[in-house]
Amino acid sequence: MTNKILAIFLICSIIISGGFRKPIVEADNATTSVEVGNTVPAFTSGQEPHESPVSATSTPTNVGDSVTFKATATDANNDQWKLLICSSNTVNATSCAATTYCTSALTDSGSEASCSRTALVGDTEIVNWYGFACDSVGCSAESHKTDDSGPPFHVNHRPVFTVFSDDSPKDPNATVTWSTTSSDPDTLGSDYVQLYVCKTNAFSTSTGCIGGEWCHATSTSNPTCNTTTPRPDGDYDSYGFVIDNHNFASNDTAQGTNSTMTVSNVAPSISADSIYLLDTDGSGSLTLLNERGETSGFTVTFVVKDDNSCKNISNGNEISSALINVRMSEISQANCTASGNYNPNNCYPDAYASWNPSCAASSTVNDCTGDTDTDVGWACTFPLQYHADPTVAGTPKAAYNWVSAVKATDDNNADTGLVDSTTYSNEMDKFLAYDLSTTTLAYGTVSPNNDSSEKTISVLATGNVGLDEMLSGTDMCTDYPTCSGNTIAVGQQKYNLTSGKGWADGSSVALSTSPTEAELDCAKTTVTESPASASDYWYLRVPSGQAVGTYTGQNTIEGKVDNETYGS
Repeated sequence: MTNKILAIFLICSIIISGGFRKPIVEADNATTSVEVGNTVPAFTSGQEPHESPVSATSTPTNVGDSVTFKATATDANNDQWKLLICSSNTVNATSCAATTYCTSALTDSGSEASCSRTALVGDTEIVNWYGFACDSVGCSAESHKTDDSGPPFHVNHRPVFTVFSDDSPKDPNATVTWSTTSSDPDTLGSDYVQLYVCKTNAFSTSTGCIGGEWCHATSTSNPTCNTTTPRPDGDYDSYGFVIDNHNFASNDTAQGTNSTMTVSNVAPSISADSIYLLDTDGSGSLTLLNERGETSGFTVTFVVKDDNSCKNISNGNEISSALINVRMSEISQANCTASGNYNPNNCYPDAYASWNPSCAASSTVNDCTGDTDTDVGWACTFPLQYHADPTVAGTPKAAYNWVSAVKATDDNNADTGLVDSTTYSNEMDKFLAYDLSTTTLAYGTVSPNNDSSEKTISVLATGNVGLDEMLSGTDMCTDYPTCSGNTIAVGQQKYNLTSGKGWADGSSVALSTSPTEAELDCAKTTVTESPASASDYWYLRVPSGQAVGTYTGQNTIEGKVDNETYGS
């Protein structure tokens, strides 16, 4: 608009007439007026509209975040002004001709104005913008800084993540792989997606998994990653998270879902050469100690290997139980497993209810150090009856030995099967033990020059060998053991191994003060409740003229391993 100023000048004239008169001066007021035109604001040099922070290819603005536009402008009329950010470089009066991205509040001339715009899902990667400084009348020409903070601003969209899965179940210490259907919808720059598989449902875009990570991987699309499975069998939480190269997380359905990794249970195993059959003191041949009863404390030790670890997923014992069968090697493993196979002489199967071995994990045998350790030691203690067959040299079963078969079962009821000890066996030692049916040999009343009736003493085999015996005695006297008075000589007593022979029979043997072997041939006991036995038959002849009195003495019966039948 062109403004004109109209000036009216008064021309004063002085009229001089004849004669002098005092002049008369008069003044009038002139009214001034002007119409000041509007000047639109102008951006201050160097402070044209710019983004803060800079939104560029390398630093785009994530959907949901805001871009702030800032500028400083001066209004020649000193009017307040506003910053207008538009999608096109055209305005209608003081409004964007197309889409308005943001408008600042009115700001004093010479001051900075700012406004923000949130990046939207529907935005393209590149969003062009144009900045205007506007007062109430009009706007400046479009302007922006000429450096890299100018248009356009860049929008980073969330990665797509729709499928998350794994290829388990897998065996322990195998490779499990998690797969995704995921991608980055953006194409500008070096866009890629990152997959994190976490042990808990907690994730930070800046630091990754919170609470432990299984694996992570990067790819332009559909990243996969893998890890070595833990050893303990069971289900392991595995949460999938996808972010892009700007640490912007997906919010699709698969984000944070659990693709459970399953580790399969595998059966344990036992190496035959780890099985030891031990005496009660841990060394030497098996030695029975209790006649006519059980000897406890024998031990079978072995090592169980389980690829699922010696610890389960709850840090308990992976191996839950074990059993043993103990036998003499003359008996096959197949014939010493059922309850009906039980024979106290040579076969002790776990299935026999009245035999009670006790099995437990043993750190002394082999310590379980944690869930990466596959080996654990076990020890089973057990009793043996007093007549279990000996196998040492000189016994009928010397060609054999004692062995054990073991089985271990894990907490999923998978077992090793029976494993026979083929490398380490043991010998059963001889156990010489015996008892007498009576400790009194009473001949009753016998007249001089007469024989007593037959008296019997039975010898019982209460160990694991057959018996002979060593016999000796003392004189019988009225003041035993001093024997300073009347005496019946020891040889007046005779013994026979056959009943009914009598004192005078040629097969009857006179007792001596020196131990003399008698071939008793008492069999080895084979029935626990019925010890084998053999008898001696005794006779006394009172000499003619023997003084009346009560005579007492002592006979000694000492058991001896039957050399011919049961070894020396």
